[in-house]
Amino acid sequence: MKELRYGNRELMKDLNRSLVIDLIRLQGNISRTEIAKKIGLGLSTVTYIMEELIREKLVYEIGTGDSNGGRKPVLLNFNGNYGHVAGLKIEKNKVKMCISNLEGTILHKDQFCCSMMDEQQIVSLIIAKLAFFIGQNECVSNLVGIGIAAPGLIDRDNIEIIYSPILPLNHIDLKPIRDYFGVPVLIDNDANVFSLAEKWIGVGREYNNFIGITVGAGVGAGIVIENRLFRGTFGGAGELGHIIIHPEGHLCYCGQRGCLEMYTSDAFLINEWHHSDTKEIQTPLDTGSPITIDKIRMAAHSGEKREQEILIKQGQNLALGIKNMIHLFNPAAIVLGGEGVRGGEILINSIKKELAVHFFNKHPNKLQFHITQLGDDVWLIGACALLVSHLFEFSIYK
Repeated sequence: MKELRYGNRELMKDLNRSLVIDLIRLQGNISRTEIAKKIGLGLSTVTYIMEELIREKLVYEIGTGDSNGGRKPVLLNFNGNYGHVAGLKIEKNKVKMCISNLEGTILHKDQFCCSMMDEQQIVSLIIAKLAFFIGQNECVSNLVGIGIAAPGLIDRDNIEIIYSPILPLNHIDLKPIRDYFGVPVLIDNDANVFSLAEKWIGVGREYNNFIGITVGAGVGAGIVIENRLFRGTFGGAGELGHIIIHPEGHLCYCGQRGCLEMYTSDAFLINEWHHSDTKEIQTPLDTGSPITIDKIRMAAHSGEKREQEILIKQGQNLALGIKNMIHLFNPAAIVLGGEGVRGGEILINSIKKELAVHFFNKHPNKLQFHITQLGDDVWLIGACALLVSHLFEFSIYK
């Protein structure tokens, strides 16, 4: 059981320091006076903290700002190159990895195949590949931590993947990575990581409350409430893919019937193509060769009606799940990402059309809908954000 810290001077100093670093890190180009006003601290307290941060090279002065008649204020910025973070995204057949600075700028990235391996082999391979990657890119001396994004049910405290049908492997213990590199290692569900990336350097910066939705091999949600990620009791909040939309529907691997994931994920596109009611309509895909998701999307974008209808149906189904989240959490915005958005305008327009009708649509504050602008790097950026936010997080525990 964690032990609470008591409210002594050291506790307050750590809290104030954390607030100052976070403000400079997330906003930048800010003066001591502005910091004091926004946080509610005395100018002398802020000045003392700044002297300490400048000595540690976490913060630096960048010149002067505009004056309202008095002396021009000295502006401060966060030193994003103070250290480096490694980010990993574990997928079904490969692992993506990157090195970023502390401001989310990816400096190097790579990936490697990990198919047909058991749990122990994957962990050993990750260690070997990551060690070589870090050594190659000359950041061994100032690596401050490793963030990991993975699909499935995650045990963040014990750095383990408890269960992941997408990988598909059970109980992957990733603590050997921490032990080998000797730095903090954090792991989270990939939907949570997606929303962290958006909050850090994406469109999520504009909102205190938003939900990131990911669609691909699975369907998930990262819920941000008052600028903080809501994880639930043990990190399982946001399993959007297992909201039931057809009680008598297809059997899901989770044991329920009619889960949203059965009607929106990549597998849905393939299954729907094979069992489509419009199968009597011949398309260029009726050649006997294996059907792939990319082939279905390409045919739809080329104007093939059968494939277009499948993408429209996928969008309608996904929108049903999203509307459930809207009604539960009343977010300011939805940010959509993942491999599934490659369905393009056909999919997106289908979602938007369905989202035009919901309980809150008569309110003057309209729900905003965005597609991530961070591309496929969003997972790696989020894995790094996971670690960076931890580095500067204030803890009430010893």
